[in-house]
Amino acid sequence: MTEPQWIPSRMTGLAMLVSLVTTGFVTLVVNAQIYSARWQFVGFYPEKTAERPYTISESIGDPRIGEPFAEWLLIAAPVLFVGVALLTLPTLRALQHHGPASRRIAILTWIVVLLQLMACIGMVILSQYRFPHFRDQHMGGSYLFFFSQAFVVVFGEILSRSYAKLGPAGQVVGRVWSPRFAGWRRTYVWVPIGLGVAYLCLFLGKGYAPEALRYEVYLAYVSTELFLLSSFLFYLMTYAPDMWCAWRDSRSRYAPEASSAAS
Repeated sequence: MTEPQWIPSRMTGLAMLVSLVTTGFVTLVVNAQIYSARWQFVGFYPEKTAERPYTISESIGDPRIGEPFAEWLLIAAPVLFVGVALLTLPTLRALQHHGPASRRIAILTWIVVLLQLMACIGMVILSQYRFPHFRDQHMGGSYLFFFSQAFVVVFGEILSRSYAKLGPAGQVVGRVWSPRFAGWRRTYVWVPIGLGVAYLCLFLGKGYAPEALRYEVYLAYVSTELFLLSSFLFYLMTYAPDMWCAWRDSRSRYAPEASSAAS
């Protein structure tokens, strides 16, 4: 049996469809919240932001911004975890069903799931505990989210490449993720990696910027923060073609049966 002849099961296809909907939903919601938080803060405090750009953490310290932000992230965090779990675990199960998956793939899969759980916990903490009264808790949640989500991308990419290395298209039965889509994902992954390095450098070095360049450095810092968060989510959406194709193919598996029943 070759890969084109193998068709995902109904449950695997359904899992991919739910993952596509949930990850897409979170990508839209979180991007809308982080960018609108910055814009609203600028609108509320034009004089303060004219002196220095403010981060998302500082922006959501205003209850008018922070309370709806917290409500939406409280919804988005568990939805994101469900989406990533349904993207990775059924994929592993489908491969194992047709033969033992490598220990490397199994371990990487569970590492990604665990890291995503930690990132989602961080999302909840940073959104529910905000400046100025819960600075330490908020920063702890922020660090937990940023580092965990960054490693979700790193280990997710290693996992993607591990699936692609199993063999060319047509030679791996049970593989849900196509090596064709893994190719351009391999290129895109350098976007969040590059932004992550730039953000870390700006985070550590912003206090040492010359006074004449302080505003520009802070602007680069807070802008990179937004772009980095978006890039994390967009990386997850690079799996959308895999999810869509798996769901579509799983439907075709039962089309002949439906036609026979109708006749």
